[in-house]
Amino acid sequence: MKKEKVVITGYGIKAPGGYNVDHFTDSLITQISALELFPGQGTEGKDIAFGVVHDSLEEIKQDKKYRRYPRISLLAMSAMKEAVQMAGKSDLSGYRTGVFMGTALGGTLGYDEVITIANENNFKAIPVTGCGIVHYHSLASSLAESFGITGVTRTVATGCSAAIDAIQDAIMYLHAGELDTCIVGGADAPLSKSVMYAFGKIRCLSQNKALGEMGIPFSKKSAGFVMAEGASVLILEKESTALNRGAKILGVIDEVSTTNDATGIFFSDHEGKHMLYSMKQVTERRRPTYVNSQALGMVENDRIEALNHMQLFGADLPITSIKSITGHMFGASAGAQMIASLIGMERSFIPGTVNAAADDYPELPVVVDTVQTEVDSFVVTSHGYGGNNGAIMISKY
Repeated sequence: MKKEKVVITGYGIKAPGGYNVDHFTDSLITQISALELFPGQGTEGKDIAFGVVHDSLEEIKQDKKYRRYPRISLLAMSAMKEAVQMAGKSDLSGYRTGVFMGTALGGTLGYDEVITIANENNFKAIPVTGCGIVHYHSLASSLAESFGITGVTRTVATGCSAAIDAIQDAIMYLHAGELDTCIVGGADAPLSKSVMYAFGKIRCLSQNKALGEMGIPFSKKSAGFVMAEGASVLILEKESTALNRGAKILGVIDEVSTTNDATGIFFSDHEGKHMLYSMKQVTERRRPTYVNSQALGMVENDRIEALNHMQLFGADLPITSIKSITGHMFGASAGAQMIASLIGMERSFIPGTVNAAADDYPELPVVVDTVQTEVDSFVVTSHGYGGNNGAIMISKY
């Protein structure tokens, strides 16, 4: 029996260079990087860059009870509000709507604060909200509360690929007929010393370079990524549900595939063969217009992305990455890649890989500058902690 199509009817974004969809669109088209230099703030006093969302989130905080919520929840709630408005959903309450949100690190900022106080043996200073601030499931739970959603609610914590993993879970519930609508995506607020020092220790961060050389995809000079915070939220519905209410359909999810490298928690498959398997599964003899890549400025990661792309598509299919605009938003990153490509599909452009040097990967067809062209479909790739890989193909309806 043929499965009913799962379609996208709305999306919202909170990202560096994208405080809403319109702002994000401008950043993509004009290729303005939102990364900021913080001199001497990196590990061992090095210069470092971050991707920061400069938004007070007052539209959420005006409800006093949310002022104690972790930043990861506030970012996601703001993005969800925009996504729901775009989708024109007047009512999400009840059991037929689900929430599936991914995160890599959860409430890291709150964790840092609570641990600092605990190490000082200052019991009285521990906030009453301490457990909720550091709990991963505060993410999806807060979204469910804000819209009265009493259906399946999941926080998927599988690293940077978490948004694709969450979407795959949501689609299974939609196909099973248990849900009609799903709120999906990812969020992270990782700009803390513990995260910075942890990634700095394993030399994953780009530091002590000019701002235009930090966190640049497909650049062998970058030598690491730029940490960023953000949230990306999409509204998924069964096709019949969307059509029955006269919704505008923004895209169709053709296929999702996830795999694991099975190399443990500290390593990944250097050949990228499991990521390649997922890419083959989602394309399945179909050829997308282009690939919106995970590439984020880490040499090993970008090398695998390039290797797989050339094996599967060759030198004449464009590949791009938005990471030099936004930085790497961990669990929110794949959702942001999808939203960037959905915007490009509607407005007929492929976003460029800002500051990329085409001669670093001369055989790879990297889109350096924004290209005006019709976009019929695209693939998004993502890699996560613990060896998770994800790929998703989305087409024009």
